[in-house]
Amino acid sequence: MEDLTNNNNSNTKANDNGKILFVGGKGGVGKTTTSSALAVHLASDLNNGDQNVLIVSTDPAHSLGDALDVKLSGDPLVLDDPLTGGRLTAVEVDTDQALDDFRSMMEAFDVQKLADALGVQPGLLQDLGLGEFGDLLSNPPPGLDEVVALSNVLDSAENGSYDIVIVDTAPTGHTLRLLALPTFLDGFLGKLIELRAKLSGFASTLQAFLGNAEANQRAQTIDSALSKLENFKRRISKIKGILSDSNKTNFVIVTVPTTLGVSESKRLYDELRSQGVQVTDIIVNQCVDSMLPGDDSNEEALKRYYSRRVAGQQSCLKSLKSAAQEVSDSGEYQQNGGGTVQITQTPFFDVELVGAPALSYLGKTCYLDNPAFEHLMHGNGK
Repeated sequence: MEDLTNNNNSNTKANDNGKILFVGGKGGVGKTTTSSALAVHLASDLNNGDQNVLIVSTDPAHSLGDALDVKLSGDPLVLDDPLTGGRLTAVEVDTDQALDDFRSMMEAFDVQKLADALGVQPGLLQDLGLGEFGDLLSNPPPGLDEVVALSNVLDSAENGSYDIVIVDTAPTGHTLRLLALPTFLDGFLGKLIELRAKLSGFASTLQAFLGNAEANQRAQTIDSALSKLENFKRRISKIKGILSDSNKTNFVIVTVPTTLGVSESKRLYDELRSQGVQVTDIIVNQCVDSMLPGDDSNEEALKRYYSRRVAGQQSCLKSLKSAAQEVSDSGEYQQNGGGTVQITQTPFFDVELVGAPALSYLGKTCYLDNPAFEHLMHGNGK
């Protein structure tokens, strides 16, 4: 990532040749922390420059605002901290709103609604090939909301003069769907736009029967719907081009040094490569440096680290127990079955728990004699 962190003011803006950096990987490996740290560093005075950075979260379970310690929404927020000096903008995409916008646009091609607007029988439009597109409205493919939201943000970013856009993606499965959907949508929307000639011919037929004024009004209904669709296709095609442009787009895989983390990272890397997406970096979090025998300074540092971790965990556990008790005491919780929200503390293991024997050991150690899980362990389901 040297080309990103070494700012020599040679970068042009995002609407020209500015960089776009996707950060992805397995859930819980520190993607958001990594993304946020990169964004702050690139925008900060410590980087000896004035790069304007936009960081975007596409994860439906947003935590970008938590990492930056600000309240974020679907509207870009310029951070006003002294370190970044107004050069860092953050946004958590509103996937629900994006999906509503897409449905609103596609409703113009709903056979029944379009037939009503044109004053014709739905069967005539079915014969033109419009019927097959109805399912996309009622059953949108997984990840569509994220793609639409991302296209909205990147489209707006063109006017934001950003040197770098960092995309904090959802866990691997979501990310792969996000990366594959632009190709699917590009082909799908292309088919729909091919209907322009058929619909235009249909409008001409209406004109012959209805006269100019009424026919023109109905033709405008078709043109307006197609215009919106072509604009959306342009944005989706742009995402498709961005993802495969290695000069503009980098993909950083974030992982942890565990068997599961490495295995999923390999799968992600292979999938990205198969889709023509360039992986430029792999960041491995939670690494523990080896200690030299007899090095007192390392031992003291390890003791201090351990003490800080224990204190931090105790503080978090106290907060969690308080919240659980508050929920347990609430009237709504009691009305829905009552009881108390139980908290089980699982110890830290110095080896990875992979495979049935190791996982069985974890289960016996933490759950077998645990009253909170007794109803599951004895199989009575009560």
